[in-house]
Amino acid sequence: MEAGVSGVHHVKIWVSDLALSRSWYERVLGLELRTSFEDDDGVVRGMAFDVPGAGLQLALRENPELARALSGTDPFALQTTGEGLDVWAAHLDALGVPHSPVVRASAGHVMGFLDPDGLQIRLYAPDAGVHAARAGQAGTYRPSLVPGPDGGRG
Repeated sequence: MEAGVSGVHHVKIWVSDLALSRSWYERVLGLELRTSFEDDDGVVRGMAFDVPGAGLQLALRENPELARALSGTDPFALQTTGEGLDVWAAHLDALGVPHSPVVRASAGHVMGFLDPDGLQIRLYAPDAGVHAARAGQAGTYRPSLVPGPDGGRG
């Protein structure tokens, strides 16, 4: 096959309240608005943002039913460094965003927190030494729900 994939263009997540999620993602992840999408009725129900430093876009799409269905899942992880995890923990603490501790994962270290709809956002710091020590099914990290201020929904 000659065609290939050269990277990730965007990740789309569904949210129950676009305005609330936009505010949260801009404040917590520092997202920068790229564009908005109007539906046929003229109402903006989608937005795309640049994730600074990541070379990818994160799209938010308002659909309360799908947002509820995805609550508690962790469909993607954002990459950082081991030192970056400490900086993220301090940033989240300053914003009052509950988060997990930094734990060993299948190929590095990870921490997580919840968005306003209960979607789990993971910050992952790869570490080749951890991967070598924890390879295999028994060493695979299985994340649990990150507790939020309302007992698990963030």
